[in-house]
Amino acid sequence: MDADVKNKYILAGKIGRDALEYAQTLIEPGALFYDVAEKAEQFIRDKGAVPSFPVNLSINNEAAHYTPYEGDKKKFKTGDLVKVDLGAMVDGYMSDNAATIEVGNTGNYSDLIDATRDALNSAIKILRPLINIYRIGEEIGNVITSRGFNPIKNLGGHGINRYDLHSEIFIPNYDDGNDETIKTDKVIAIEPFASTGIGMIHSGQMGNIYIIDKPGVRDRDEILYKNFNTAPFAERWVSRLMKNDQEYIRKKMSTKYVSGFPVLKEHSKSMIAQSEHTIMVLGDEIIVTTK
Repeated sequence: MDADVKNKYILAGKIGRDALEYAQTLIEPGALFYDVAEKAEQFIRDKGAVPSFPVNLSINNEAAHYTPYEGDKKKFKTGDLVKVDLGAMVDGYMSDNAATIEVGNTGNYSDLIDATRDALNSAIKILRPLINIYRIGEEIGNVITSRGFNPIKNLGGHGINRYDLHSEIFIPNYDDGNDETIKTDKVIAIEPFASTGIGMIHSGQMGNIYIIDKPGVRDRDEILYKNFNTAPFAERWVSRLMKNDQEYIRKKMSTKYVSGFPVLKEHSKSMIAQSEHTIMVLGDEIIVTTK
């Protein structure tokens, strides 16, 4: 891997890690989702990066993809199980990391949270170039089930490329039999999800997060591409670029230029926890950029 690219990934990881730690300090009973997301994203910008994607603040049986909209008055409540998922981007090179906390430190789901943390750490310990993908999933699944929970089978980790948060690799949370290997000089995110329920998620309502699907060579001056490239963006970010932002987004969705991310929810309305790190798999070393 080019040294300059490597350093940008490492810097993005450090900023993302610090932002995740900061965001968690902001979450308390009565705090607004909007304030937490805005402050965490501004933290990333103040460090000289930009968010890899809008801060995800998903609670209880939600796994991912909720970010507050402009003027959102939603508040955290004591006992909420919050997945905080965010990352930083430096010149298009991204990090992605997540943690789960209980609002008010109620401790009701400490074992569930620990299961995802331990699964993540165990997966990283066995990670090496050319490891079979199913082995990573097997390790994650074994740790989670040994604690009495179920891994989310239709969610998992992913590859990361420049301006491409979810590249071609999918890293399952259980042994799915995929004998493809992790190549060298690859950046990946490993993110165990564990559930107190059946371990399957479905799509709910839209979560105020969007992405450009098929940018063309003539799109350089299109306002969304110009500002966000092919990284995910928030509706509230667009509201600062134009009036009638929701109408503009709907128009772009109708032409298949933009698509939205639905909130992902556990089928049985059971609780979900998540942990995540970004890792560089190099020929001579494994670097956890967000640790």
